[in-house]
Amino acid sequence: MIFSQNFTKSVIDGSTSAEPYSVASGHLNNDAYLDLVIGTDSGSQVVWYKNNGDATFASGIILSATGPNALSYVESVAIADLNGDGNEDILATSYVNANLVWFENNGDETFQPAVTIATGISGAGMVMTGNIDNDANGYLDIIVLAYEGNSVMYFLGNGDGTFGILRYLVPVTAGSGPGSIDLADYDGDGDLDAVVAFVDNGEIKLYDNELIPNGLDGSGNVPFVAYTNNVDSGNGYLWTVSFADINDDSNLDILKSDNNPGAGNPNIAWYTNDSSGTSTTFTETTLATSITRTAAAVAADINNDGYNDLVITNGRATNADYIWFPSNETGGFDDEIIINDNTSTGFSISIEDFDNDGDLDIAGISYLQDNLVIFLNDIPTVGIQEFANNSLTIYPNPTSDFINFKGLTSETVNVSVFDVLGKEVLKQSLNSNETLDVSKLQKGLYVLKLDDLNETYKFIKE
Repeated sequence: MIFSQNFTKSVIDGSTSAEPYSVASGHLNNDAYLDLVIGTDSGSQVVWYKNNGDATFASGIILSATGPNALSYVESVAIADLNGDGNEDILATSYVNANLVWFENNGDETFQPAVTIATGISGAGMVMTGNIDNDANGYLDIIVLAYEGNSVMYFLGNGDGTFGILRYLVPVTAGSGPGSIDLADYDGDGDLDAVVAFVDNGEIKLYDNELIPNGLDGSGNVPFVAYTNNVDSGNGYLWTVSFADINDDSNLDILKSDNNPGAGNPNIAWYTNDSSGTSTTFTETTLATSITRTAAAVAADINNDGYNDLVITNGRATNADYIWFPSNETGGFDDEIIINDNTSTGFSISIEDFDNDGDLDIAGISYLQDNLVIFLNDIPTVGIQEFANNSLTIYPNPTSDFINFKGLTSETVNVSVFDVLGKEVLKQSLNSNETLDVSKLQKGLYVLKLDDLNETYKFIKE
């Protein structure tokens, strides 16, 4: 059991390109340590920071984006291997120039200049990747929000850094203003569904991917169908929405942050579905915070107890700036704990194990202070090679391919693997002498659970 924990703030860059708006993490130089990328608004730059492997980061390197590929107000960055060469590339959107670009990773800690994937994305905002068409080769597709264009667009990937024509996940809907999106297999049917937060009309809507069982439609589109009922409505300024297992019941919930809630409307809440199917209604659970204008809200197991906690940031310059709520292990949360009170306007955060010590750290930006910071998690740990259950050991850890089990007593065991946001990414039944193949997982920190044991085990996939 963990009895105490603290966070140590470290400034990665105290004078970033002006007005950092988005941060993302990934393995950009193919070592075991996660690097960082930021996109800046008035600075209009994409900058990456190499993780030195000792809880410090190298000076930022500005990526080149000129001429027709130039960026103006970078609203979002994302990291993914877009061309299948084993190196993670960088995506960025430009709000003013209305374009989407990518920077190809050369594999030697350098990147090609920006190449435009699409133009005419009015108010280009959040961008993310996912295999939404269930391509057998795992080719990643790109999903991008057009805030001023009042639509959600996607481009199907060819696996070589090129992409198909513009298609719509959410068609143009006047007055909607999409601001945040997340992808996950919400209904458990084997394809990726979408949840979207619309800033201008204050709605949160869920979209069922009906690829399974219907396949692509006659025009080659992924068939996304809106749920009958909104997840929520009446929000003032939705900042973020995401899928996560908030109440630790192994089912995905929907988490929101409203940066400007009206009277009686919560800024932090999560939603469970009341039945199965696209006609379900949703039940709201609210969480009171000392922050009146919340920004980022992320569910992750901060204290290594096997339950998802919540990390919340401040979208303004008043109130505490970073707080977290420990899960109380019964589907709710204990009182708020302040992490930091001098890093305002944390518009975007990334929660990962940046120092590879077996617990989750928090990297974030300060929009008004032009800062990139990291809060290193100082949990007293038992290490990542041995765990609290003396009768069972998993090894090697870290691993790149397989996990072995020592001390299993059952002939067969059901094993589940979850990412740091609580999403189940692997489930398998094994014989006691079998190994678990994790080679297809992305690099990062994962939680392993066995049905017959009331224990969780963290491991790092290299």
